[in-house]
Amino acid sequence: MNKKSNLLFLILIIMIINIVSSYIPYKIDLTNEKRFTLSEASIDVLNRIDDKLTIKIYLKGNLPSGFQLLGSSINSFIINCKKLNNNIDFEFIDPNKADNEEQKKSIYKQLQDQGLYPTDLTIKKSDETSRRVIFPGAIIYYKEKREAVNLLENNSGLSPQININNSIENIEFQIVSTINKLIKNNRQNVGFLKGNGELSSDQLLDITESVNNDNNNLKNYYNVGDFNLKEFEIDSTTNEPNISKQLEELNRFDVIIIAKPTIPFNKLDKFLIDQYIMHGGKILLLMDGVNASIDSINNKNGYFIASENNLNIDDQLFKYGIRINNDLIQDLRATEIPIVTGYSNNQPIQDFFKWPYYPLLSSNSDHPISKNIDALKCDFVSSIDTLKNDIHKTIILESSKRSRKVQSPVKVSLSILENPPPSETFNKPNIPVGVLLSGRFTSVFKDRIVPKDKSLDFKEKSDSTKLIIVSDGDIIANDVSQNKGTYPLGYDKFINYTYQGNKKFILNSIQFLCDDNGLIKLRSKNIRLRLLNSELISDNKSIIILINTLIPIIVFLLLILIVNTFNRLKYD
Repeated sequence: MNKKSNLLFLILIIMIINIVSSYIPYKIDLTNEKRFTLSEASIDVLNRIDDKLTIKIYLKGNLPSGFQLLGSSINSFIINCKKLNNNIDFEFIDPNKADNEEQKKSIYKQLQDQGLYPTDLTIKKSDETSRRVIFPGAIIYYKEKREAVNLLENNSGLSPQININNSIENIEFQIVSTINKLIKNNRQNVGFLKGNGELSSDQLLDITESVNNDNNNLKNYYNVGDFNLKEFEIDSTTNEPNISKQLEELNRFDVIIIAKPTIPFNKLDKFLIDQYIMHGGKILLLMDGVNASIDSINNKNGYFIASENNLNIDDQLFKYGIRINNDLIQDLRATEIPIVTGYSNNQPIQDFFKWPYYPLLSSNSDHPISKNIDALKCDFVSSIDTLKNDIHKTIILESSKRSRKVQSPVKVSLSILENPPPSETFNKPNIPVGVLLSGRFTSVFKDRIVPKDKSLDFKEKSDSTKLIIVSDGDIIANDVSQNKGTYPLGYDKFINYTYQGNKKFILNSIQFLCDDNGLIKLRSKNIRLRLLNSELISDNKSIIILINTLIPIIVFLLLILIVNTFNRLKYD
């Protein structure tokens, strides 16, 4: 009787523990990457939801395993959000579940009109293959507002498995940043500066709007526009350009981007930029230190001279604590270009060679802008020196450990591929290419003559602000083809691969400059997929089913045996 009572008591205790634990909102996240733990930035955003918020996720139905995993990850994340704030409701919807084909097409059109992008899937089974259109995203509703969030990273240069993993890594950022947009009253303004030969709108299309139809673009998060420094409103009383009005219009932007200027800045241009910074404005400047282009090599000489890119802004950058040098970085870690090495039947034979002037940039920094970021593709990069002043400087982008600098003017020729420099000469590791400056800047126009305008609020010292300087303007530029349209940012046409680091770096930079709640840190979250071996599972399906069926029974019987043995020893 005592043995039975003890066994019943043990079972009762286990049942009580299970029942009580289901009501206690406590868990331990044992994963290395803390995938089931909400960040402080997410908690802050979710706690500010003060009304019903509904998330409709369109990932339900007969889907491949990768999309099932994505759906499961989304489900787990939103459950965590709901535990924190009960105002959150969600549901999974199958957009393919319709009474007829006409109704299905109507649902597709409605989702596309609301901002979700479709993906065509080929679903293969053992005996048949079928096609299906899915919408791997969600629509979030809050009060009278609605926002679509596309949750699939659809990079054509990467495998489906890597795209799914990247999508899972970005779930928290994509959903929380979208919620943040809904609960905030106003979007921040980001402006591209024009007037000094900057990149065209076509060359900036992918970073502003995204050619892959995803959320990775500036317009998804900000109000994006252009601002021409040269176009002034005329003062009706003096019949002169209204400088104070121009500065007022410039100050409407929270961040301005100066993308590869090619025309020197005049004194008034520099004054407007300087005073924008002095009034707390933030800048992302992407500028070449040297004039160089691979197209210039296609001439009868087979080379060109790369010379200083004089934009008349060096003194201004020097005052802020930085210098873009008139040199070029050569790096053994570089992208490859095709070179004709011979002919066969009058057809050219091409081989690929590493082009040291196209370094693949990375970062060793733990800063959220560049932490865990993939390599960045770039063209003809210069080095950056930091100068001693009161401004805090952080290196966020640099060359590899095996790089070197060559001073301009320099002869750039394909002969460097035939007779490469000795590898031991690449002895300048981690040359700075991107630098974050933060602090209170001193005006370059302090103690100098400034424009005479009584309404002008001239400042000699800035409020606390931030600048990001990158010594390559092409990092933000996407290629444009007359025949094939716009390519993704970071796309390498020679190997049909897109370097994701370019777009992530730019988005992270703008996010950091605009960030007021730390959401940028979510972009550097890494989640490692621990995938099952599908071939092993298929070959041993019967054994796996048997093991999963028998082991729980065996464990339970062993538990009973241990309890009975313990009681026998105790009472015999």
